[in-house]
Amino acid sequence: MEISNKSDTEILKIAESMWDDIVEGANTKNWHLFSKYMPASDVTDEAKKDVERQWQQVPLLTSLSTKREFINILRRNDSVLVLWKQWSTKEEGEFLAMLNLKSMGTEIKSVGIFVS
Repeated sequence: MEISNKSDTEILKIAESMWDDIVEGANTKNWHLFSKYMPASDVTDEAKKDVERQWQQVPLLTSLSTKREFINILRRNDSVLVLWKQWSTKEEGEFLAMLNLKSMGTEIKSVGIFVS
């Protein structure tokens, strides 16, 4: 079943589990865990170097709190965007976290991660 055809509850359950691993991977700078749900075509040495550079330059990306508040799910033709209000353990304020999910064959993959 396509991700966009699932209920909000089903999507949120999938997204929450993925986001937990992504946050842990980012906070511990663990590329394998961070990229666990990305399509194989996106898990490249170049992508790893880019993410590692961002981890070095943007403290927010390695200090994500487990505290978050669900905002909404936006549906597109073949993907969904899950939005949360996100907090940091080191940076003041509230941030927007977005996880873009897409069905790829029989799997659901993360095709975009955004925190700002």
